[in-house]
Amino acid sequence: MTILGALIILFHPTEEQLARAVAMRAECDRLLVVDNSPLPDARAAMRLGEAGVTLLHHGNRNGIAGAFNCGLSALFDSEVDAVALFDQDSEAPADYFAVMRERCASMSGRAFLAGPRIFDENDQRFLPELATSGLAVERLSIHADAALQRCAFLISSGCVISREAFARLGRFDETLFIDHVDTEYCLRALLRNVPVYVVPSLVLLHRIGSRRRHKLGPLELTTMNHPGFRRYYSARNAMQLALQYGLRLPVAIVPNVLTLWQVVQIVLLEKGKLAKLRAIALGLFDGFFGRMGPLERTRPRLAAKVTRTANAQYAANAADSAMPGDINTPVAGERAMPRTWHS
Repeated sequence: MTILGALIILFHPTEEQLARAVAMRAECDRLLVVDNSPLPDARAAMRLGEAGVTLLHHGNRNGIAGAFNCGLSALFDSEVDAVALFDQDSEAPADYFAVMRERCASMSGRAFLAGPRIFDENDQRFLPELATSGLAVERLSIHADAALQRCAFLISSGCVISREAFARLGRFDETLFIDHVDTEYCLRALLRNVPVYVVPSLVLLHRIGSRRRHKLGPLELTTMNHPGFRRYYSARNAMQLALQYGLRLPVAIVPNVLTLWQVVQIVLLEKGKLAKLRAIALGLFDGFFGRMGPLERTRPRLAAKVTRTANAQYAANAADSAMPGDINTPVAGERAMPRTWHS
């Protein structure tokens, strides 16, 4: 029988997100939760411990990529056959594990990545499923009655990685830290002939960024409204992917087109334009010259500003909270990040 485990990454989780993690324990064969909050979250440890859920604290070392590697290594060491990745903002459908276990069993012993369709609750629409020959991307026409459909890219949340795929592809790239971590892994899969599939019958509810729709004359545009440090990582990592993979897979240049589109959105519609545009420029520069890793190492001044802003935000939240200590407020110098960190 195929043993399908699940890995959930937490970052200053809410009670609702902890409740989802507890509920998942009954659905999968083995559940591991990695708390990526910079300081151990005592509330999360108590809540998950009472439910019998295994929790590891990783402390945001090397970002989301580091948390994935920590959890995947632990789960594969415990003899699971495949692992489903989830972030705390995702809500899996009721039949997710039953269907995925069946799909994994049909490909037993093979290297593969497989994931559901993603419905963005903020934007109220499906993310496009894409196919590629390596030269360009095209939107995939989904066949609802298909058990599996070959595709090119999956976001990390909801994605299942088989033991054989992890052995062939290796660990996630921790120098990226955050943003395009899953894109890089899929590019690696394309180069190493590890097939990537979407499961059309499964739909995962997910929240990506703080999307807002705007009317600009006859046009309707959507903005992501990510803060400056996320713009930095996104631009830097997109540039790095183009340099690392562009000659072998020209499609790796496409994330840089998305960076240009972000610039247009910021200039036309978003607040904090100068700070965000400066962060993008710094990211492009660092990506081109290979200055990789966490913000504290590459841009300490920007990191310090992020920390001050986050500390003020958490302090304000704590002051407004009816339950003292309900929020894990970071101390000065801690690597504080907002809750949502997936690309």
